[in-house]
Amino acid sequence: MKETYTSLLDAPINEDLVVLEVADVQLGTWLQRMGIFADGHLTRHDEEINYHPVRIRADLGEVVIPAGLALKIFVHTDELKKPLVEMEKGESGHVEAMTCGKGCVKALEHLGLKDDTEVTFIRSLPHMDYITVIDRKDRTRLSEGEAARIWGHSPGQKSTQFYFARRKQPFKVEEIIGGRKLIQHLTTHGVYAGAELSLESIAPVQEMHAPDMEHITISSPGGLRMYLTPMQAGQIVVKSLDRKLDEIKTVAG
Repeated sequence: MKETYTSLLDAPINEDLVVLEVADVQLGTWLQRMGIFADGHLTRHDEEINYHPVRIRADLGEVVIPAGLALKIFVHTDELKKPLVEMEKGESGHVEAMTCGKGCVKALEHLGLKDDTEVTFIRSLPHMDYITVIDRKDRTRLSEGEAARIWGHSPGQKSTQFYFARRKQPFKVEEIIGGRKLIQHLTTHGVYAGAELSLESIAPVQEMHAPDMEHITISSPGGLRMYLTPMQAGQIVVKSLDRKLDEIKTVAG
């Protein structure tokens, strides 16, 4: 396990980070009020977190496309081409292109999407936390986008996304729709192929209002989402842990 020290501004995305030091006293005090202390944990998110996942109808019926994948799908509607995330309610079209590699294309096929697939946009989905029990003992919070990337099944049911899981029903994880970084991030929560999940409840995301300026998005272990300026992020020193995930089953994204 390799430890890496850096400022939060340059820290890896979607990894468990440990706060070592906050150079600015006022910023440190504010973070403590938000529940983040020295030696405490936080996660830095990529731009996907600033978009909403979308619910669409395609070849497999209704599916939820995480924002990070929806940003890479371009749909031809009438005479226009637009990213899937920019479609409007009830709008239809066909997949024109996917601006991602082979792994991403394979992941999207898993959800019934490929070139020329007819899609109908149902709606953008609100940011929600999926409070989840793992292997009947540990509890964690998953975003709605993460829930959409977890593929598995409940006893006697066909395979689907964890996003559609029923409360209090065991859900066996078959695979994660995503690449190594996402697998690593979910593994820190205890989610991996073979794990048993149980959806306990769904709650709105606790969110400090995002500023209009450029910002770095982070979240606390309790699920509170916060927005820092690049200058603030540069004053926070964190440690990341590089874990090997050779045994994790994945559809690479």
